[in-house]
Amino acid sequence: MEKEKLHLGDAVVCHVKEDMEAPFTGKIEKVYENSALLSITDYADKDWQNAAELNFKIVANFHAMTQNLGGGTVLAFPPEPAEEPKK
Repeated sequence: MEKEKLHLGDAVVCHVKEDMEAPFTGKIEKVYENSALLSITDYADKDWQNAAELNFKIVANFHAMTQNLGGGTVLAFPPEPAEEPKK
């Protein structure tokens, strides 16, 4: 999946063979250059222990995301960086 088609809060179907045995659904919490941090929201019963060991969070490559279910927020303007305190 392409980075431009993903937004914060989107639900995506994903399959990460190294960590989860079956495809799962996750909510995008943070977007990186080639991957995203997902909060695992729905998974197969056989993956309960895997999801728990990951604290229900996983970083997945965009290529592992097979479907965007939507629901996220499109940010028209990126958030302003926080100002550093003056010394």
